[in-house]
Amino acid sequence: MKYLRFMPAVASLLCMAAWTASIPAWSAPATATPPPAPAAPVSPAVSPEAAKVPDYVRIAEDAASTRLEVCVTTFTLPDGRNIDLFGVVHLADASYYKELNRRLGTYDSVLFELVGNPEALQNPNAAAARPQGRPHPLRGIQKLIGDVFKLDFQLEKIDYTRPNFVHADTSAEEFAKMQAERGESMMKLLLKSFQMSGDPALQEKLKDAENVGLADMIMLFYSQKTMQRIKVIFARVLAESESLLEDKLLGKDNAIVAGRNGVALKKLKEVMADPGKKRVAVFYGAGHMPTLEPVLTGEWKATRGEEAWLPAWTMPAPVKAAAPARDSAPESAKPGV
Repeated sequence: MKYLRFMPAVASLLCMAAWTASIPAWSAPATATPPPAPAAPVSPAVSPEAAKVPDYVRIAEDAASTRLEVCVTTFTLPDGRNIDLFGVVHLADASYYKELNRRLGTYDSVLFELVGNPEALQNPNAAAARPQGRPHPLRGIQKLIGDVFKLDFQLEKIDYTRPNFVHADTSAEEFAKMQAERGESMMKLLLKSFQMSGDPALQEKLKDAENVGLADMIMLFYSQKTMQRIKVIFARVLAESESLLEDKLLGKDNAIVAGRNGVALKKLKEVMADPGKKRVAVFYGAGHMPTLEPVLTGEWKATRGEEAWLPAWTMPAPVKAAAPARDSAPESAKPGV
């Protein structure tokens, strides 16, 4: 039995886990005061040459490994200052987050995503003394994916206590308001992903999933070889996540990407108002970057510069079994001949 028909839903779970890893808990408003209105998403006119924005996630392969790679792209403003769109996936190898910590320490400011109160990340000792909200249900999915595929969770590996880190996202109340205004919810998105399962274009993108059967899903938990093979398939799904969610599932005016991008851009303007900020990173999920980039190259008149592709998941190539030794002796030299 093949599971292709269910892979859009699986892909959506993976992508939502990636894009909502920054929602640490369900939290109710502390008071009845209405939350402030979130910033409106920025939708500048896009020039024809900027209409096609490069991906920020890709699959790279060679004889040694298959890798899920994430892009960091530098943009130079007319005044010579740099803004890096620093894409990230929220479940990845420990070595990836180690490299990210090294790079993030070199910026004047790092604008980071977190739907909710950033105190737990930026001042964990103070936050530990306060009552904590219930973990977000998607955290259980993230933990399962991490345990099965031997991946770490971003919020547990990145050092957010550094003074150059600046919160640039919504509060939990603001995000809930954004979703309510758009009639969105995580459950509605999941149900829609199941409805999309019959889309031929989507099935073509996820055709690798035709090789996953019931036995594979069982052996996933017992066989390292099976786990690595399915991990490669899921990596390919995640590499398609930008177009999968934005074009097919979320729509353009959505809370998860468009709404929160508006908040990030507002904070970026505030930070760049300080002429001393020469080099700034927008440290957000890679799925946000294709719609942030046209704002920088259009409204901000920035020039796109160099790219750095960092390996987030590295899957070693399967070890090929040694070929049996061949008897090269001539027939006449063999015993009895």
